[in-house]
Amino acid sequence: MASSTLLPLKKGWDRFRLNPTAELVIIPSLTGLLTGVAAIGFVELIDLVQWVAIGSREWPLKVIPHLPWYHLFLIPILGGLIVGPLVNKVSPEAEGHGVPEVIETVMVRGGRMRPRVALVKSVASAVTIGTGGSVGREGPIVQIGASIGSTIGRLFRLPPEQLRTLAACGTAGGIAAVFNAPIAGAFFALEVITRNFATRAFGPVILSSVLATVVSRAYFGDTPAFVVQPYELESALELAAYAGLGVLSGALGALFVRTMDRFETLASRIPVPRMWHTALGGAALGALFLVMPNLYGVGYGTMDGALSGNIAWEWLGLLTLGKIVATSLTIASGGSGGVFLPSLFIGSVGGGLFGCGVHGLFPGLTASSGAYALVGMAGVLAAATHSPITAMLLLVEITGDYKIILPVMIVVTLATLVGRALEEESLYTLKLSRRGTALRRHEELILRTHTVGQVMQPPAHVLADRTPIEEVLRYFLMHDAAIVYVTDGEGRLAGAISIHDIKDPEVGQLGPLVLAVDLAEPNLLKVLPHDTLADCMDRFVVSDRDELPVVTEAGLLAGVVTRRQVLQVFSSELLRQVFLDVSIRDQRVESVQDMLHLGQGLTIARMEVPRALAGRSLRDANLRAAYHLTVVAMRHPDDTADRLPDPAEPLAADDVLVVVGKPSDLERFRLGDANGGT
Repeated sequence: MASSTLLPLKKGWDRFRLNPTAELVIIPSLTGLLTGVAAIGFVELIDLVQWVAIGSREWPLKVIPHLPWYHLFLIPILGGLIVGPLVNKVSPEAEGHGVPEVIETVMVRGGRMRPRVALVKSVASAVTIGTGGSVGREGPIVQIGASIGSTIGRLFRLPPEQLRTLAACGTAGGIAAVFNAPIAGAFFALEVITRNFATRAFGPVILSSVLATVVSRAYFGDTPAFVVQPYELESALELAAYAGLGVLSGALGALFVRTMDRFETLASRIPVPRMWHTALGGAALGALFLVMPNLYGVGYGTMDGALSGNIAWEWLGLLTLGKIVATSLTIASGGSGGVFLPSLFIGSVGGGLFGCGVHGLFPGLTASSGAYALVGMAGVLAAATHSPITAMLLLVEITGDYKIILPVMIVVTLATLVGRALEEESLYTLKLSRRGTALRRHEELILRTHTVGQVMQPPAHVLADRTPIEEVLRYFLMHDAAIVYVTDGEGRLAGAISIHDIKDPEVGQLGPLVLAVDLAEPNLLKVLPHDTLADCMDRFVVSDRDELPVVTEAGLLAGVVTRRQVLQVFSSELLRQVFLDVSIRDQRVESVQDMLHLGQGLTIARMEVPRALAGRSLRDANLRAAYHLTVVAMRHPDDTADRLPDPAEPLAADDVLVVVGKPSDLERFRLGDANGGT
């Protein structure tokens, strides 16, 4: 009775979560609202930690001069003693600035992120920033928002494509809420996180960004992140000066990336447990604060001073290099915080320094140093993060000043070109590149989004290690096997016997005392179920076999994977990602005339499953062998959107498949003729 009562509720829930309106509007909107609330809580938590640390919620620069030197020195050490154990013991993903982990989540892990990341990241980043860590708050809220989006998507049991979009929605909402910049937040998610401006992702990301901004404005008010004087272009000749600032900004951005890389490399060699690195870094930061207190925390007060032209040029020069060192030290030692705001800080003081020089030489033709500090913020951000669109939009939104857009465009463009020329990686891709995740290669990403465990098959030919040689010979004669795996009594892989080994004339003369384990080659290339298909292909490159055994951590034989399986997944996924963004959600077709032509004689079409195949799975039907077709998506009558096909799921006569192949093969499939044609 209870099950019959719950069944309509379950069907209604499934219809809601698969409805396009819920998928594209309601769920992204919920993500934006919750991310906006999380951003408010995160900012308040930072203020609370700062109040505990220095006794005030005001800008630290107003309070620090009144603190004893030993207080200023000890604060970051105490923060490190809290953050190090917390991150290393509870959630290692919370370490660092967070954006690389979000990019990896979206691009490689199918949008899946553990819910605890949001909580641990909030606390760790609040403690780091509140106790003086020279980082920003945008990186943490990006990771917090992505975690919220991923968690909501998993609660609604959405597929990986929607999980990725929701993680990007959380990212956009986080940036928008922190900076009061909905446009820049949306474009940051599209430009940096998803690297995709497809219409299907654009709408949800925009919605999330807008609603997160609405929530944050309701609490903090609708004010720009920085108070900026009304600067504008003084003369057309000043564009040459801004071009020079673009080159300088590109060099500063590349220097920031390279310094961060060197510090993280050196930190990995310190012979101290990782969890205590943050305390050591805190001691170094404390010493640095005694010399340059402006480096404490985010640095809004210093940026406002640079934008208003109230900082001496000597101090601007010291702060430019000092901020690069302080932020690199904070991140490399294991602190939790963003690099977005530090990039703006470096750009403001570096641009202000450049502006002092230019205005001193040409006072009648150039604006004051504050204008160059403002434009330099966008230049260094674009160069360090390789996100020129976000940098331009963010500067306009956080300042509310459109009059300086021409210099911004020149500086951002040149800074990006120079930054990329000097340093191939950005602050966001540097960490991923060190791990071996090359985001520039679309093909490698496809292989890294699938694991061996998802495609492996049970081993077809297995013998016990105590099998006599006569039975081994008989087994090869009775089975069409090129290789047989040998396992011990507990199922652990002991080796493999090739048919070429059996063909040796001396094998038959070895006598009954010789067992299968004596013939087996133990030194096999193996893969684990959680290895990616990219790892698998690396092993195929150095192997002369077309099949690899899959073993567990305990050495148990779990299955086998073949080159053909890996290449089939790769080709199918490539076709799906490249062509399914094209609108093929038209009515079911009864012929193969209305199709999208892909070149080389191939077309993509929607085809109903022939009745002859009803009840069989795609794996059993083996359409590639029978019809020379590749299935890239499918839809049941109750589905509201195409989804990835499950090879083991039985087909129904009214199912619709999205298939790629030659028109003649598609026609044979429609007619259910697996024998005709070639």
